[in-house]
Amino acid sequence: MVTTTACLNGCHRVDVMLILWLIAVFLAILYIFWIGYFYYGWLKTPDYTSVTKAGELPVTIIVPVRNEMENISRLLDSLCRQDYPQYLLEIIIVDDHSTDKTNKVVASYSRLMPNLLLIKSEKNSTGKKQALRKGVYASSSDFILTTDADCLPGRSWVSTMVDCFEKTGGDLIAGAVLINKGKGLLNIFQRLEQLSLVGSSAGSLTSGYPIMCSSANLGFRKDSFEKVDNQVNDNVSSGDDVFFLFALHRSGKRSLHFLKSRSAVVITLAEKSLGSFLNQRRRWASKSRNYDTIASVFTSLLVFLINFYIVIILFSSVLSFEALMISVFLFVFKSIVDFPFLYSLTGYFGDRKLMNYFPVIQFLYFFYISFTVITAFRGTNEWKGRIVRH
Repeated sequence: MVTTTACLNGCHRVDVMLILWLIAVFLAILYIFWIGYFYYGWLKTPDYTSVTKAGELPVTIIVPVRNEMENISRLLDSLCRQDYPQYLLEIIIVDDHSTDKTNKVVASYSRLMPNLLLIKSEKNSTGKKQALRKGVYASSSDFILTTDADCLPGRSWVSTMVDCFEKTGGDLIAGAVLINKGKGLLNIFQRLEQLSLVGSSAGSLTSGYPIMCSSANLGFRKDSFEKVDNQVNDNVSSGDDVFFLFALHRSGKRSLHFLKSRSAVVITLAEKSLGSFLNQRRRWASKSRNYDTIASVFTSLLVFLINFYIVIILFSSVLSFEALMISVFLFVFKSIVDFPFLYSLTGYFGDRKLMNYFPVIQFLYFFYISFTVITAFRGTNEWKGRIVRH
């Protein structure tokens, strides 16, 4: 009888471990297929290196701002230095109820930049999405570029985006947004993760299953925006970029492009503290529950599940050596899948030294993703002194 009981306990343990292994293998297969698909899309995205002389195309640059007194001057200086004819540029700054001196700083540029227009959001209209919408309808150009106040576009940003637009006739053109180089592990983590997002954006757009883009570096037709504006999800304060992208894709628009060019890169500021970084990422992650495309939902779930599963199994390893083997298997497998993708991205954008930190960042990433997603759906978040609804 004792022998029978021991056999049953042993068999039960074997069954549990077998199920855990099967789940791990299943997640691994899904991961290599999906990330491999994005990697293939990234490699397939044409390298846009040669820029012909841009035509006489009027362009509107829209920048939604809120409490950007410390950053807006650098952006405006950068826009003044663009190699695109200034007389063809219209720059609209849309103030989202700033409580600092952002408006005064912008107004001080009025003599230097006669093409600069400052408008304010309505009293009952708040949030970046509404500010962007107001800017679009106030624009006088058919082609619109958007960026953020804490960003620095390269000197050929506008001309490269316009050249791509004229050659492709695209409804939407997304560009790369990278993190500024700084010191410390937090900066390294942000830069490497941001590169992974850039690669996923490029790969998914080129493959025809777009999952993300960034309004910090985005170009689109005004009429394309107007046609899908009533389809954009307004239940979430943020997500002005991805929900616009999803609406375009649902409407049957297939001329959606990623501009793979170093000349079209926009640099954004890294978060200075761990708290502000996690707060930002929780705000980003909270949008995912409103995703309504198969590709975006599948990607969000897969990335969370494989990272969370590794964390859970890793903690379980204190009770079972076999659980440790499962977590090691997934760690090594995921690293083998991620490494060539990130190696290609860091090489293309001239930041290959980041790969020296890949093992450390990869290990931290499991806990970071798990924590960020689990804590993202608490209902509200804080952004520049305002409670943001999810």
